[in-house]
Amino acid sequence: MTQSAQKTSSEMTQSRGELFSTLLRLHPVEPGMVSPSSGNQVQGAFLDMVRQGDPALAEWLHTPNQRRPYTLGLLQGFNSLSAAQLEEIRAKNQMVQVTPGQVYWLRITMLDATVFGSFAQYLIMKPRELTLRIGDARFEISRLLSTPEPGNTAQSWVAYSSFAELRQASKAQKHYHFEFATPTAFSMGQKQWGKLLKVFPEPSYVFGSLARQWDLFAPASLRMATGGITPPEIGAWCEEHVIVSRYSLETCYLPSSKFGQSGFQGNVIYEVKGPPTAPEASWLSSLARFALFSGVGYKSTIGMVQTRCTNITEVPLKNEATEVIGI
Repeated sequence: MTQSAQKTSSEMTQSRGELFSTLLRLHPVEPGMVSPSSGNQVQGAFLDMVRQGDPALAEWLHTPNQRRPYTLGLLQGFNSLSAAQLEEIRAKNQMVQVTPGQVYWLRITMLDATVFGSFAQYLIMKPRELTLRIGDARFEISRLLSTPEPGNTAQSWVAYSSFAELRQASKAQKHYHFEFATPTAFSMGQKQWGKLLKVFPEPSYVFGSLARQWDLFAPASLRMATGGITPPEIGAWCEEHVIVSRYSLETCYLPSSKFGQSGFQGNVIYEVKGPPTAPEASWLSSLARFALFSGVGYKSTIGMVQTRCTNITEVPLKNEATEVIGI
């Protein structure tokens, strides 16, 4: 590819604003102990992994007091434990042994093609050399997936899209079904007694959070200002015209070696009561689809806010594979 063609391709990518929801398949290289609830250790492992391939990028991602262009899930794959056992272990921040031969998964979303490109390029150029240390356990990466595996008909947490593609979903639906798979909370600012957190997914909190992240990471040509809308206006409209029609939620606690965090977890159905032709309503489907990549709420890099809308009917997400490494 010529330099001119490369530049054109790069400009097209930037104008679209690519989005990635990926899974890393991990294998312990030696026996070790990990905490299934330790999102801080997962974040440290991710930044160390990026640092192995691109030190400057890792330093930028570690910049404090900013919303990061990625989210991280909690380590998955503790199949020898029942759901009740895993919940108890997480609540008590207990350790679990991992051994070679087991398979684990880590979900990572990236809202910036530069982050994904640097990460994927290092995996391609130096397969098997990139290791992930969580707690005192070391994992080898055997696969990077950005598409569901064959035969998996369930709605997947893996996808590739772009802000440009998501914005095509401009028709408001009557209902939006959201799944909050990990503890979620909304920060409402600092008070004299500490940080005020909300632990119920009011429509204005959910869509307002998505709107702020959209405008933070989307290319300028795809931001809300181009249509004369602001994120606070989205939240205000939802407060007046969107209701919670059904929910199945529980409050839960995500402990950590540094701090603990309360949040809600479960499923919610939102019903749009306002006019579907309103300018604010035209953003709801785009934002609902965006949730898969951005998460919703507070502390998105330590395993919280893993969220998706499960009933979007317009413009299906692409099903393109980016399988970088195969064992």
